[in-house]
Amino acid sequence: MNVIEVVAQEAGEPGAALPHLAEIIVGLVAFSVLVFIVGRYAWPMLVRSHDQDVTRLRDGMARAQSEHDDAQGQLERSRARLAEVDNEAARIRDDARADAERIKSDLADNASEEAERIKGQGRQSVDASRARTVSELRSEVGAGSVELARRIVAASLSDDTAKGRSVDSFLDNLDSMAGRSNGSANGVNS
Repeated sequence: MNVIEVVAQEAGEPGAALPHLAEIIVGLVAFSVLVFIVGRYAWPMLVRSHDQDVTRLRDGMARAQSEHDDAQGQLERSRARLAEVDNEAARIRDDARADAERIKSDLADNASEEAERIKGQGRQSVDASRARTVSELRSEVGAGSVELARRIVAASLSDDTAKGRSVDSFLDNLDSMAGRSNGSANGVNS
């Protein structure tokens, strides 16, 4: 049994639990007025508000999609620029290596040329020194020969035994001069 049946049995009337007809009519009129007011004023505002929210959401989603597409475009452009920068850096690095190799080669060539020039100057200096030394030795040998010849002539005019000694002395002097010349020339050549 439910509550309405229990109340009806205790009251002794079968319809005691039901509301009066006037209450039902007043309730229906009040509910109808409420539905009319809500339907006439509140519901359109709710629908408009909902439509505005939907429109704002759609616009926001469209803006978000547009911004996302722009961001993707910027990302692609940035990646392309980064790739260009990487390529440029690689080109600059390769150019720098090539320049370094060229400079290294130029410096090596310049150093070789300078070394050859210095060697040539050294050879010229040694040749000039050798020529001076040979010239000085020739003049000394020539002076010594003239002196020996003078002595021989003087000694040969004085007597015959002296002539023999003079010739021996001349030959000894020539041998000693030849030994001294060879020693000096060997010192110059080394």
